[in-house]
Amino acid sequence: MVGGCVIDQTKEVQTYRDVLDQHAPKPKPLEPGETLTLERALALANADNEQLASQGETYLQSLINKNRAVAAFLPSVSFQPNFTLEQAPKGGATASPGAPSTSAAAAAASSGGYVQQGNVLRRFEAPVVGSMNLSYYNVPTLKGAETTVVQQRQLLLDAQATVLLNVAQTYYQVLISTRQAAVLQDSLALQAARVRDVEGRFKVRLALALEVSQARSAQSATQVLLTQAKNDVRNGRRTLAVLIGAAQVDGPLVDETVPPEQLSPVSTYVEQAVARRPDLLAAQAAVKAAHYAVDAAVSEYYPSVSLNVAGFLYRENYANATKWDGILLANLPIFSPGTIKADVRTAWSRLRQAALFESYLRRQIEQGVQSAYDNFVTSGGQLTELQREVLAASDAYQQSVQLEKNGLAIPLDVLTAQNTLLNAKLQYASEAFSRTVYYLDLLRTTGDLNPRTPESLQPGGGK
Repeated sequence: MVGGCVIDQTKEVQTYRDVLDQHAPKPKPLEPGETLTLERALALANADNEQLASQGETYLQSLINKNRAVAAFLPSVSFQPNFTLEQAPKGGATASPGAPSTSAAAAAASSGGYVQQGNVLRRFEAPVVGSMNLSYYNVPTLKGAETTVVQQRQLLLDAQATVLLNVAQTYYQVLISTRQAAVLQDSLALQAARVRDVEGRFKVRLALALEVSQARSAQSATQVLLTQAKNDVRNGRRTLAVLIGAAQVDGPLVDETVPPEQLSPVSTYVEQAVARRPDLLAAQAAVKAAHYAVDAAVSEYYPSVSLNVAGFLYRENYANATKWDGILLANLPIFSPGTIKADVRTAWSRLRQAALFESYLRRQIEQGVQSAYDNFVTSGGQLTELQREVLAASDAYQQSVQLEKNGLAIPLDVLTAQNTLLNAKLQYASEAFSRTVYYLDLLRTTGDLNPRTPESLQPGGGK
């Protein structure tokens, strides 16, 4: 509780908030029924996500550990008063209660500052003790702590990108499910019209009972899909609320993000990922930290020196006691039953392990960039074909409307054409949303995804 009163907790948290926010103001809480854009959703997630805050605390702890490593180079000073009582040795001089005698003073001088009263020896001292340890071990330990700070900062940025991508994926999944529910609602109306049409023709013996059953089955299947789509919307909104730290997301979602039509060559994105991807930079820092850990383990073989100095503010029987003393200790390991060797072997093993992880992560990132790039390009090709499908379905719908006006088609034909058009539009919208997610994923794989990305992808945003 005392530490909590002394340390400014807000300032501590602000240490990692500066890394995440880049000095951007904290967004206002989401209001009930508020229209939610992707940009605002990412800003809210960046500000209130507990996973990011937890990773930020890890980064803060690495800074504290670095300060602790720096403190190893500095002397420590402490006030160490002590009061000692011992039984006097047999045959010692005695003194009357209340004050020591001359013989007691002599006993005090010969017994290291003790004052004897009866058969009891007492001593009270109030020294200020300073100590300092000089060891090469502290040098690589400090460098390793500084490198760990770099590692944890990059891991914090990587966690931020991961959370933001999860928010974007959930956001667009809600949009897709919402569009799907709307189309299925119209399709259900079409299925009901078909059932009525088949039942009417069955009554006049122009349709089979099998056709009636099939129409009713199709209607029920559409109702099941509609129920599932509505449930997906509700679950998606709940998940989105958890990710952005809001009580609920009940307002409309508006997509304003426009990915670019053309991309640079895939090699460009691979180079960017190798240069800027936070988790790869963290892995590289981990390798450096492991190098310093090896140096620290080897330095255990080196000699070390410690200096302890005590200045006495008060000593009982002060006339016969020193006012200060100092001790200089040197330590040179001669035999350590294999413990130092074990530390060195462990440090080398961890270094090899860190290097292997960095190598694997680099190859994994290169593969991830290429996959994200291919997904985006492929989605663009599919989007072109789906747009043609929408145009054809729209033309078919217009023709069915004209045929109905001329008495060459029935309303059911118009509803069927309309349903085909709605499904084509749904597929196009779903693929358009997916294409945006693919581009955000590509930015994630290159280390460029941040809370301000949607703003740069809006019309006139400079992207």
